[in-house]
Amino acid sequence: MTGPTYVVAGNGTSIAHPTAGSILASDFMVRSNNFFFEPQSFLGRRVDLAVMGGDPRVAPFMFETLWQCRGTYDLRAWTSHNPAVIRAGRRRFGALFQPLCYGDDGLAAQVQGLIACYGCKPMTGTYAVLAAYGQGAGRIILTGIDFYDSQKRYSYDAGKNQSALLGQDLNYRGLDIRQHNIDLDLEILTLVQEHTGGALRRTTSGSRLDAVMDLAENRQGAGPDIVPTTPPTDWASWAGLYPIAALKLLRRLRRVWGGPKG
Repeated sequence: MTGPTYVVAGNGTSIAHPTAGSILASDFMVRSNNFFFEPQSFLGRRVDLAVMGGDPRVAPFMFETLWQCRGTYDLRAWTSHNPAVIRAGRRRFGALFQPLCYGDDGLAAQVQGLIACYGCKPMTGTYAVLAAYGQGAGRIILTGIDFYDSQKRYSYDAGKNQSALLGQDLNYRGLDIRQHNIDLDLEILTLVQEHTGGALRRTTSGSRLDAVMDLAENRQGAGPDIVPTTPPTDWASWAGLYPIAALKLLRRLRRVWGGPKG
């Protein structure tokens, strides 16, 4: 573990309760998706890399909301595994985009083999771990990656637009098994452990991460500057000429018609 320490953060509730001393302000901060909704900057204002995923049709509004938060967060770079999400993000953050790199052709082949075997994609937090490994992290500390096992889904409350598009039960719903499989993510994390000789650590206990990695050790140094923020309450209503109301209407019509969500 001779390289820099990367903190890979999901949006789960454990991000608000990391073990004291396990995360330092000097660590490389990797955030994912809707981190800008946090009621306070749990890992500070600097975002060295944002890993963005989710529904590509929602992505323009997610990026537009992040654009409105650029006075709160210092975004240095972002990436994604999804070409449609990349296209959406380039409109506002084209100059900050970095291609997602696994850093190891052997690992990339193993990951793609697992994805084909399970027939679904990893969660965004797992892609963020792969991105950290690809950038040469010596130690990777996971926080806020709870696999939706906690009573509340996120560290923030989903707004009306989010709930309308993703489900009114979003704040307390568990894993969407139609799109994800925790076993896939755990197998990928285990692969990263093997390729790094045990670089992965976690900040809290009580999740399925316990079986894959040890707790992060306490280190000397200043922790992140956790300060209250004034986060947006929901995704932006417009992204360019495209209103989010149109997307909500389309999804309501498809529910009525009984077709797939779009």
